[in-house]
Parts: sequence; C-alpha cells; structure tokens
Amino acid sequence: MWFSSAFALIAVALFHVLGVSAIPTGAITVGSGGKYSTLAAALKDTSRLGPSLSSFRNFRSYLHHASNVYYVYAGTYTGQVAISRSNIAIYGETTNTASYTGNKVTFTAAVPASQAGSNDASGTVRVLASGVKLYNLNIANTYGKPVSQSQAIALSVQAGQFGCYGCKITGTQDTLLANVGTQVYAKSYISGYVDFIFGQTASIWITKSVIETTGSGYVTASGRSSNDANYYVIDQTTIQGSGTSYLGRPWRNYARVIVQKRWVCPNSLEDSKLTRYFKKYYRKQYSKGWLVSLELVRPKNRPCNIRRI
Repeated sequence: MWFSSAFALIAVALFHVLGVSAIPTGAITVGSGGKYSTLAAALKDTSRLGPSLSSFRNFRSYLHHASNVYYVYAGTYTGQVAISRSNIAIYGETTNTASYTGNKVTFTAAVPASQAGSNDASGTVRVLASGVKLYNLNIANTYGKPVSQSQAIALSVQAGQFGCYGCKITGTQDTLLANVGTQVYAKSYISGYVDFIFGQTASIWITKSVIETTGSGYVTASGRSSNDANYYVIDQTTIQGSGTSYLGRPWRNYARVIVQKRWVCPNSLEDSKLTRYFKKYYRKQYSKGWLVSLELVRPKNRPCNIRRI
C-alpha cells in the first residue's frame, strides 16, 4: 500500500500558485535590472512588509499582495544567503515554471562545514524562518572535496511549512539538510552521493522529482531519533545516476524512509534483491526502530546506472 497522509493536502496548499513567468506586481527585485544586486541585501528591505499570511483569504491572494515576494533576475550569485524572514516567496527567472529545467538563476558557494563550524552554517542557502517558498532556483555547494574531509550543504532548511518547487539542488556530501518541520519538494532535482538528503526532526515529501547519485554512497540519512510522527517520503520520483548506491542508511535508531510509486533503476538486480540489500544494511546497523517501505515500479526500456540500491 502506498503511503499517504496530510502531506498531500500540504503540498496542494504550498503549491497552489506555481512559478511565475512574469515579475509579480510590487515584488522586490534582485539582479541586473533589479533594485538590489544580491538577495541578501534585498531581504533586509522591510519597506514592503505587509500583513501576515493568516490575514489573507488564501495563498494566491497573499502572493498577489506582493509585499513579501521577491523576484530574482537571471544570473549566478556567489555567496551564502540566510533567510530569516517568515512567510515570503522567492521566484527565480525561468523559461519553464513547471520544472527545474528552464531555471536561469543560480546561487552558489563552496563553504565546507569544517570551515563554517556546523552543517547548517555551511549552507549556500539557509532557511531559518517558517513559511518560506522557493521557486525555480538552482542552489549549489561546489566544495566537492572527498567526503573524508568535510560535509558541505547546498540547502539547509531549519523551519517548517517550507516549499521548494522547480529547484535544482546540487552538492556532494549532505547536499540537502531537511532538518526541521514539514517540507515539500516538487518537480525538483537533487544530486550528490553521500547522505545527500538528511536531517533529524522534519517530515519531508519529495514528489515528481529527480534524485541523482553522482558516485557511490547513500541517498538518504534519516536522523529520526524517537518514535515520533515524522517520515521521509520519496513519491513518484526517478532515482538514477552513477556508482553503487543504497537508498539510505540510518543516522539515528528510528530512521524512517518511504519510497513509492516511481522508477528505481537497479540495472540487472531484481526488485526482491533491492529490498534485501536495503534491509540487510539496516539490520546490520541497528536492531530496532527503522522502517523501510519500497513500492517499486520496474522501469521499461529505461537506461539505469545504479547497480545496487
């Protein structure tokens, strides 16, 4: 049986309004032709602050008010950005609002956790407030050194009611730190090869996206440390790439990951073997607490490079 929960309703609420093909009226603009040269500078502008989301009839009305909306023009923006304002939406210029494939905005940095002082502090983009929505942005941490040297986060999310639509998130180890609260990632791309989707107290729903391994390692590292209500759910998502990879490994004793309804590419391995590989690893590491559910659909006539998941 496929996993379902309030996540589906949350996803609809977060993405009732998708990316935009034109600059929203009244939006604070960033980049060439914009009011500010960097997003960090734009986020300090409180002159357009308006009523909170709860004051509006729905999310569409809130966005049309445009007091907490940012639009980023095409370009590559180097350096870290911390988002500490709640209930804002940030749109990147794109040629395709329904996917990450047409994105024209990239935020990039190359800061390792060993230098920054923590995983979160190394993030190229750090979300520190609730109700943040990101649309059509490329976010990269290009540190890219061997995993024995340091983690390096591209996107760190430390607050709930977070939505990420049509974004491309790239790194090596610990690419996405989905750490706190309810989070939804849709029509997006996430890449790396060691624990590159990880966190501790978040429930995340990744749907209709692409997850790509760029070397041998582990896709997820769930840090769930108690029998709480949190899940990692990977739904209707293609998992592909290079190297010898596992769907995940438990960072804490109660790791819980659901993979359902979409392609997993195992080369010559049968689905039954895939399940055994995953469960064997978990049993070796911990004697209780983990939960893995694989609802796999065998791809037909699709190239697959992952040999072991």
